[in-house]
Amino acid sequence: MTAPLVLLGCGYTLTRFALEEARSGREVLATTRDAARRAVLEGAGVRVLSLDEALARAGGAHIVDSVPPEAGLDAHFADVLSRARPSRLVYLSSTGVYGSARGPVDEATPVDTTSSNARARLEAEAHFVPLGASVMRVAGIYGPGRGTSGRLKAGTLRIPESGGGRLSRVHVDDLVEAIRVVLQRGAPGDVYCVADRRPATQEETASWLCQQLSLPMPPRVPLASLHESLRGDRAICGAKLEALGWTLRYPDFTTGFIAALEEEARG
Repeated sequence: MTAPLVLLGCGYTLTRFALEEARSGREVLATTRDAARRAVLEGAGVRVLSLDEALARAGGAHIVDSVPPEAGLDAHFADVLSRARPSRLVYLSSTGVYGSARGPVDEATPVDTTSSNARARLEAEAHFVPLGASVMRVAGIYGPGRGTSGRLKAGTLRIPESGGGRLSRVHVDDLVEAIRVVLQRGAPGDVYCVADRRPATQEETASWLCQQLSLPMPPRVPLASLHESLRGDRAICGAKLEALGWTLRYPDFTTGFIAALEEEARG
């Protein structure tokens, strides 16, 4: 019998995951503070619970935790899970832990403890790894309704004057499949980087999307004016996860954005 799936923090990614798993007939329990997402989840047969109610079902369950460190709940979650052990535990972290790293990046790349954002993620990971969690360090997530294309259409996208360094991304559907693979075959306490095979500069991505959407290129701004996550130059490697059996549906941003734009057009 398949263990129940408990999803802590159903945002963009875990809502998509929950809907797929519920359609397959699996028992899915989820938490969210978003009323619209709650309605969508419940409409698909997902049981939406409070955090305490969901944690009370942790024993023997498969748990995926996507609650960000700024919520301040990691220590509480770890305490509860240390007493009511899930059979599988996955923590969704971020490739932001590599901070100032440049060039090719994989699981062996040293993390950056000088960045406050990276430290918060690393502290969260440290709560869950001793409990047997598999940690997924996820690159920039995009898909229908989220990512560069949405900001471009809204007129809010800005690209650095230099064109920017390389950024790694992953389509939400490929991330959903990666979570499924790690839940099934990930090693307890191990780390997996999640990204497609083609890192690209912001200028390259924006230029391609502008051609697809018949839009002008967005304004250029100084690199230092952009968010910290957009100022790097990292090529995240997901080879370890692919060796585990993860197959990319969208190996680069061109295939992924075409699929996202088509889904948006369908409503």
